[in-house]
Amino acid sequence: MKIRSAAFNQALKNELNDRRLRIARLKKERENEVYSRIPELKALDEETKRSAYDMGKQLMGAEDANALSAAVHAAIEEKKRAHDRLLREHGYPESYLDPEYICPDCRDTGRIDGGLCRCVTALAVKTAFADSGIDREKRFERFDLELQKDPRNRAAMKKILDHAIAYADSFPENDRSDLLYFGMPGVGKTYLLNCIGARVLERGYSVLKLNSYELIQLTLDNLRAEPDERPDFTLPELLIIDDLGTEPMIPNITIETLLSIVCRRQDAGKPTLYATNLSLTSNDPREQTIQDFYGERLASRLMAPRSVKLQAVLTENVRFSM
Repeated sequence: MKIRSAAFNQALKNELNDRRLRIARLKKERENEVYSRIPELKALDEETKRSAYDMGKQLMGAEDANALSAAVHAAIEEKKRAHDRLLREHGYPESYLDPEYICPDCRDTGRIDGGLCRCVTALAVKTAFADSGIDREKRFERFDLELQKDPRNRAAMKKILDHAIAYADSFPENDRSDLLYFGMPGVGKTYLLNCIGARVLERGYSVLKLNSYELIQLTLDNLRAEPDERPDFTLPELLIIDDLGTEPMIPNITIETLLSIVCRRQDAGKPTLYATNLSLTSNDPREQTIQDFYGERLASRLMAPRSVKLQAVLTENVRFSM
């Protein structure tokens, strides 16, 4: 994945530079502390640096480079063991002078396995959208099943909750990557989305949650922006779109925008969660379904059985109780 944005590129440059400065500052502080307590360690480290430099020069002109290289590594390892022993004897862990990275996965380089590290994606989301949109107070640990007074509704919600927890804990390795909650207002769909988003965020993945009105408004606000500066909704590892069906239906904008986002994310294998008050099907002509509202092409993507888990939330309204 390649992220092209002047704002993001500057933010990334600043972030990686700050990390390098932090690592260097912390290393210097710890060296000053340790060397003042263990002068022999400072002498050993300086000797190790001189020896490594001298041995490197010898390697450049050596006839038997392999044998000399083995001897060099053996000598350096011996000094490393002496270094670690001195730290232990004075109550320090062996890793005390090692670099302490903010992101151990990429060692604060921003890249891993030839691609961008997850920490870079998270920074891109933060740069593009200000924050995740997740309410950190709405968590699985605070989900109250007792708000469902009817035991049958409570049992039904328990199954929905268990699936949501399993989805978040298994993310992104789920059989069906997308999840669509549908049901009447006030039954807890948004709360469930928040819970999943919070858990996935805690597990170190990038998450963006917004409602469909905000999504369309962002699109409208950036219509005149350069293509590289427009919001890229394929960036987050998990995208959560709440309140589908409440956004303004703007010709040539709304459906096209949503269809583009859904298709691009599904084709890229990027999970997306949705919630809507619209019905899947209805025998009542006055009740609008997802297909009525969005048309067959987008509806077929939102309800694709191979990639989307359709989850009915048909319990009682608890909005004023939660």
